[in-house]
Amino acid sequence: MDFFERQERARKKTALLVFYFGLAVAGIIAVLQFIFAMLMGLPPTDLDLLGWVAGGVIVVVAGGSLAKMAELSHGGRVVAAMLGGEPVPPQTDDPGLRRLMNIVEEMSIASGVPVPEVYVLPDPAINAFAAGHGPGDTAIGVTRGAIERLSRDELQGVIAHEFSHILHGDMRLNIRLIGILNGILCLALIGAFLLRISIYIPSGGSSRDRSKGGGIFFVLAAGIALYIVGWIGMFFGSLIKAAVSRQREFLADSAAVQYTRNPRGIAGALWKIGKFTGRLASPRAAEASHMYFGNGLGEPFLGLFATHPPVNERIEAIAPGFEPDPTPPPVPRTPARKEPGAARPPVFGGGLPGGLPGAVVALAGAGSAGEVGHAAALLEGIPAGLRAAARELGPACALVYGLLLSADDAVRAGQIAALEAPASQKDEAERMREAASGIHGAARIALVDLAVATLRHLSADQYGYFRKNVRTLVEADSQIELFEFVLGKILLRHLDLYFTKSTGSEVKFRSVVPVTAEIGILLSALAMAGQADDGARAEAFRAGVRELLFKPSSHPMELAARVGVADLDRSLDTLALISPEVKRTVLKACAQCVTHDGKVSGHEYEILRAVADALDCPMPPLPPASDDA
Repeated sequence: MDFFERQERARKKTALLVFYFGLAVAGIIAVLQFIFAMLMGLPPTDLDLLGWVAGGVIVVVAGGSLAKMAELSHGGRVVAAMLGGEPVPPQTDDPGLRRLMNIVEEMSIASGVPVPEVYVLPDPAINAFAAGHGPGDTAIGVTRGAIERLSRDELQGVIAHEFSHILHGDMRLNIRLIGILNGILCLALIGAFLLRISIYIPSGGSSRDRSKGGGIFFVLAAGIALYIVGWIGMFFGSLIKAAVSRQREFLADSAAVQYTRNPRGIAGALWKIGKFTGRLASPRAAEASHMYFGNGLGEPFLGLFATHPPVNERIEAIAPGFEPDPTPPPVPRTPARKEPGAARPPVFGGGLPGGLPGAVVALAGAGSAGEVGHAAALLEGIPAGLRAAARELGPACALVYGLLLSADDAVRAGQIAALEAPASQKDEAERMREAASGIHGAARIALVDLAVATLRHLSADQYGYFRKNVRTLVEADSQIELFEFVLGKILLRHLDLYFTKSTGSEVKFRSVVPVTAEIGILLSALAMAGQADDGARAEAFRAGVRELLFKPSSHPMELAARVGVADLDRSLDTLALISPEVKRTVLKACAQCVTHDGKVSGHEYEILRAVADALDCPMPPLPPASDDA
């Protein structure tokens, strides 16, 4: 199952979940209608009563669900804070936290997604989770026990498992599960409230008191009914949550092995959870029980309620015959990064075989194109000053500005003049441009992915200025520079999700036909960026059009004479709203446009990566080029 199938499956599961939720609400209404009809001496089919019961249940359940979803719309950081997590600063020099951040950064670069926010849960258990609506607002939480008790390979396996949930659309479903169950839980809470009220209402012997006693009885009975029905709804909701979660854990374990090429890492982490514990002490751990790496609660009485398969089954599925290392790892004492044992810095972006658009598209959501160690080496190959700048707030802004400055002296002078920033920051941006001038596209995207984690710490006003400056730098030249444009698009798209508290794009188009104009603009931009003359551009454009699932004669598309920044910006925003399967088709057309001449340069591949990211289809960087590449 590839990335696009997983995305489509997650979308369908969400729709199925909403259907089950509707059935549960309908069942609750039917049961309460019967109970209240009995209490009031009315026939169960009384329509007036049904209207009141149905309206009340829908208002309470929908209100409870929407309120919880609104709370969680702020992203994964809300879940992390709910569980008592403390944010880890990107520039931390604590040995254990630095090791954790190194692993998260490597997985982010290998996966092609921005570095998420990282939180430490002050809990001795071994566990972790990923929460959010998408890569732009993801938070990864790791317990103190996992940091101290797991080796680097084991911790890497856990983080890779969580990145699988990020890449395959599991997190949004997890958030909706919390919201839906909260709506049903509200019925039980109202029932408990009515029970408490009925206890404290006094009763007497007069006729008036007897009438009051009848009212007390009704309140008591209504409270009992709501409480029982609410918890019955939670019972079935928990069954659904557990069933959805268990199968996804097997898939995430398998994906983690694919990303790291090291089944013993994740198997060792699972074995230690079985030996020690993954149970969290947080009083709100149950709300997010389906998000954890391991079972974060006590073992359920019935296996049907287990949100995770048994540890031994998960180990057997990924590492048959696994035997744990008898020597426990030492607590890390130095912030050293585990790097591949290369004698010289590797060269990245060596290119891919041409004529293989399907193979290029298959990399979407596939984690690293090689081992995660390639990402570590890519980071190590970036000058230390640039890496340090990406982790500090002020320098990170200057770094982004520097990456977007043109190599043309005249254009760059205009960009600097239009930049609304202090002179010192303009000078710093110039220095960053000089320092980054020799690094390739993969390293530039990696720096942006690192900087996103830091730039989330801007205030809302600061982000407003920063966003305006990025747009100014991208639009300063009348002639579009595609890679720089899409680099800015990646940055702002992920930060906009964070600062606007958006839950991400919903599917609006399920066919390429309504978006042919936008596809034409995108293919035109790719053809013009990758080819030097008009004839080659037209040929590349036609190659991309042929990959679309309709006859070009029925929907004629022409190569645009020129593509402006605003046109491409609007096109990518629209194309972000197409379904996963249509995104596969569009991305394959883009790949065909680039590979039609029989080769793909590293620069062309990085442009494809940037376009794919704008479509919510993250792609990994190329592995190091071989000596004879």
